[in-house]
Amino acid sequence: MPHLKIKQLQYEINSWKRFLDYLTEENIQMKNRLSEILKEKFDTYLLEEVDGFQTRFIRKDHLVEVLRGEVMELDAIPVAEIFKDEKIFKKIKTKIKRLHKNIINTEKQFSKLKADFHRFLSTNIL
Repeated sequence: MPHLKIKQLQYEINSWKRFLDYLTEENIQMKNRLSEILKEKFDTYLLEEVDGFQTRFIRKDHLVEVLRGEVMELDAIPVAEIFKDEKIFKKIKTKIKRLHKNIINTEKQFSKLKADFHRFLSTNIL
């Protein structure tokens, strides 16, 4: 049983790392697109919205880095040690649940940001 738990924890951690890498890459792509738009002539009345997206992208960068730090902190704990001590196990399990919830919320927020940005581009740039 502990072997199965260890494998599951390692799987979760690796999945979170890949997901956070994906968010980072997508955020970079959107910031690059925003930069391209700013280099071209565009209606200045859009500047406030463009600035709003830039701010949201920066906030997402920060959030991803915080989550990445939490995942790395969890990854640094020798997994076998987690299951030897019941107190440590309960503490780590609580941390995993919180991290899982935060990552799910981040995914929802990021999907909304991406949809909002693409809608903005479709409406105002095309």
